[in-house]
Amino acid sequence: MRLIRLSEDYIAEIISGKIGAHNPQLTDSVLTLGSFDGLHLGHQQLISRVEAARNERGLAAGGVFTFMQHPRQILSPDQDPYLLTTWREKLALLEESNCEIIVAADFCQGLSRLDYKTFVSRFLVDYLGMKHLVAGYDVHLGARRGGTAETLTRLGEDLGFSVEVVLPVTQNQQIISSTAIRKALGQGHVEAAREMLGRPYSLWGEVVPGDRRGREIGYRTANVQPFDTLKFLPAPGVYAVTVHVPADVAGQGNGGVIGQSTETLPEIDSKGDLLGSGPGQWVVFGGMLNFGFVPTFHSGGLPEARLEANLFGFDGDLRGRNVKIQWYKRLRGEQKFAGQANLVRQLELDKADARKALGLTR
Repeated sequence: MRLIRLSEDYIAEIISGKIGAHNPQLTDSVLTLGSFDGLHLGHQQLISRVEAARNERGLAAGGVFTFMQHPRQILSPDQDPYLLTTWREKLALLEESNCEIIVAADFCQGLSRLDYKTFVSRFLVDYLGMKHLVAGYDVHLGARRGGTAETLTRLGEDLGFSVEVVLPVTQNQQIISSTAIRKALGQGHVEAAREMLGRPYSLWGEVVPGDRRGREIGYRTANVQPFDTLKFLPAPGVYAVTVHVPADVAGQGNGGVIGQSTETLPEIDSKGDLLGSGPGQWVVFGGMLNFGFVPTFHSGGLPEARLEANLFGFDGDLRGRNVKIQWYKRLRGEQKFAGQANLVRQLELDKADARKALGLTR
């Protein structure tokens, strides 16, 4: 995977014409572009068509043009755009999809004000050597969203590139979109989200100290702090989940191991530039997770919701380590119990339900 980073300063130079056709980064390429938040099945179809079109047309390179920041962070700075995939997660998923080239641009005011003709000409054609564009059915590029399938096709006739429009992917007669996935997750429908994503919804985070009450009641939990505060979280409640933990802390005698995984979360610097990536070794445990305000032990609830995961059969210390959570099914909403004994009885039922949801018969 090759990453081409376009910082705000670099973007200004391309817009001014100082950089571009005289020193292109690519030649004879096929590109697709968008925010790709979630990398859902619709996005995956666009990316797969890039590689197919490259082979069909005998072009030299294929890539994805995307943004470091979600456009709403610039266009609506007072409204945080909670993300289905953070930048690091997006890089990991693109790498898993065998994406050859990623063009990562800072979405900035200069870029947002650019008309689609100038954007396509200077960035996609001159700088990135585009000969073929794979576009989504709802493509709208540039200021005032002037770059539609129709106008881009006409522009391609002038600038020497062709346009391929990919039809939407649907599930249950609904078009798959990032908005539809957020809606499903916001209602706790993680199974519907999984169908649209083509994988379980997931989160990477660090295990931080908690209240240690789980140990006292026989249900130790890992309190997980998401890496990115803009990460979108499903509705509060109790869920059946799997948790990927570093292989070196799995330890001996962990009867709860249900699988292994080799994947990576790319390392980036403060500017989002890629520092490195490589396979990681993870051991997978089934579990149940409570996301909520812990009202049974905190009168009125905590000021911020907390992620607490109980890993079935895990015996080890995860504090300070990174883990990955995958959501499979919402078991119930969060409740306030009249005492510890009532809570423990419910947790026993939750554990049985979670194991059933995960297909764990042992």
